Amino acid sequence: MRRQRGVEYEVGDVVWTVDPFKLGKDVSRMFAIISTDSHPFENQQFVGVAITTTSHLISHPLHDRYWDVGGTPEESYILPLSIHSPKFSNIQAPPNYDAITDPWQGRLKRDFIRKVIGEVTYTLSTESQY
Repeated sequence: MRRQRGVEYEVGDVVWTVDPFKLGKDVSRMFAIISTDSHPFENQQFVGVAITTTSHLISHPLHDRYWDVGGTPEESYILPLSIHSPKFSNIQAPPNYDAITDPWQGRLKRDFIRKVIGEVTYTLSTESQY
């Protein structure tokens, strides 16, 4: 478990954090946590995959059946190949969304998040096409 501001986060949690590719006032994005306790900076950072409202070639719609708890405010997709390693200190509610005050959006089901992690590891493995 990773703890930030008194909250414990685990694999499959979806959180709002600073998006490294955005500038200006709209700097937040949801990420699903996919790293485990084996992450070398486990108490400081996590590996996450981006969640977006735009469908991409390799993306999965986040249907209600994939959530243990929570959901997204609008139709969203998980991008298993859009990987980022934000700091836990960057988990924060989006500044421009008055309705969202909690940076924790929910938790994805274990089987679904395992599928996403499998796609990431397969893509990065030397056995895939390297």
